[in-house]
Amino acid sequence: MTARHVQIPRRVEPLLRAIGRLADERGMRAYAVGGCVRDWLFGLTGTPDLDVTVEGDGIAVAQAAARALGGTLTVHRQFGTATQRLRRQGHGGRPGGPLRVDFATCRRETYARPAAYPKVAAGTLGDDLFRRDFTINAIAAALGPARFGALADPFHGARDLRQRCLRVLHTRSFLDDPSRLLRGIRFAHRFGLRSEPATRRAAREAVAAGALGWLNAGRLRRELDRMREEPDPLACYEELAALLNSSSDAA
Repeated sequence: MTARHVQIPRRVEPLLRAIGRLADERGMRAYAVGGCVRDWLFGLTGTPDLDVTVEGDGIAVAQAAARALGGTLTVHRQFGTATQRLRRQGHGGRPGGPLRVDFATCRRETYARPAAYPKVAAGTLGDDLFRRDFTINAIAAALGPARFGALADPFHGARDLRQRCLRVLHTRSFLDDPSRLLRGIRFAHRFGLRSEPATRRAAREAVAAGALGWLNAGRLRRELDRMREEPDPLACYEELAALLNSSSDAA
């Protein structure tokens, strides 16, 4: 794991320092993870949703954060997750916009069959990062007092983001979760990324195998609707059509 640091935006730094301290006091380690860390590395500081993963008990840390910091807390015990909603401080003492923090316990996932919902078990930070879709989302920032902001980047996602490269973590990624095919298109257009050869090949093979048809209608519709929210939805849909056509030609 790299010793580099990420610059955590000042608007959320006090909150994340407090969460890291609360976890540390309980003998646990908390990390900001996934999309928020990716956005900070990309220079985007306005991300309203924060993801925190905990080596230990994510719900316990979320409950401690709610007691110490206020806001509302919703616990999803069956999933081992919790969501805290706060209103952040704006400039000049004015009220800021809403802020959401999703807490989870570090976990590992296994798939009994392609496109099935994964079987989840407690795991390490490394397990938690490996279960993610692309290297650019498999990045974490330590929140503990001693290492605040230190990057955990075992799959070189920060490098891929700098090089504008979209890379899956393993070649079965799209078969395990075909919705990653659609998310990959969204990320590529949002951040100006290009899929590296093994990722392109894995995507074509998954589509040729009919992987998108393995998704239930709800999951497929949600991902297609999210494409409409991207800065250039038409480009996303055109790339999806091109992927479907190329895979059909190759079949």
